[in-house]
Amino acid sequence: MAGGGWGILLADPESRATAAMTPRLLLVLTLCVSPSGVKGTPEAVSQLRVQCRASRYPVAVDCSWILSPASNATGPMSFIATYRLGVAAPGDSRPCLQPAPDAPRCSVLDVRLFSMVPHVLNVTVLRPGGAAYRLLPFVPERLIKPDPPAGVRLSQVSGQRLQVQWQPPQSWPFPEVFSLKYWIRYKRHGATRFRQVAAQDLTDYGEPSDWSLPAATSLALGK
Repeated sequence: MAGGGWGILLADPESRATAAMTPRLLLVLTLCVSPSGVKGTPEAVSQLRVQCRASRYPVAVDCSWILSPASNATGPMSFIATYRLGVAAPGDSRPCLQPAPDAPRCSVLDVRLFSMVPHVLNVTVLRPGGAAYRLLPFVPERLIKPDPPAGVRLSQVSGQRLQVQWQPPQSWPFPEVFSLKYWIRYKRHGATRFRQVAAQDLTDYGEPSDWSLPAATSLALGK
């Protein structure tokens, strides 16, 4: 990377990076994981908003939904969530597993990987005075968004170099099979802009994770 005498080196999950530094330098660093997400389709019912995310790919796709304030919903509500592959017959629908009938979220556990036919999620809200529903087609690979990397830490290696280490997100089930690439950004204490290097899912599916919590260190380095 050009400019400022900074350098970055990356390795595997227990990855590392080094940076040339000046005396008493505070380094602030955050990371993100990147494996473009399906934003949804035109709503069948405008008051019911549904979104899905595959942060546990390929084990599950997790979905959630809310009723907009404009719906004026009152009283107890429950939800029925099912999914099917493409235009399968209604009898071929399977339950999207909810922790409770009134929980506004569910998980699709039987994910068909790399299917040319989208899955279709059907969420129906039951409430006094009627029901509303929403259909959401999705392709799991387009919903991939890992959680941030875990265990980000800094340590001095030698001279003016720091070692940066992290682990894959704990929610990512098989990092050795579905490999992740990583983005790193860092800045000196007091700087307004981060410098960053790139990383992404090896297949470029989905979108980057949110940034990890920052790791910082202050070192009095030798001459």
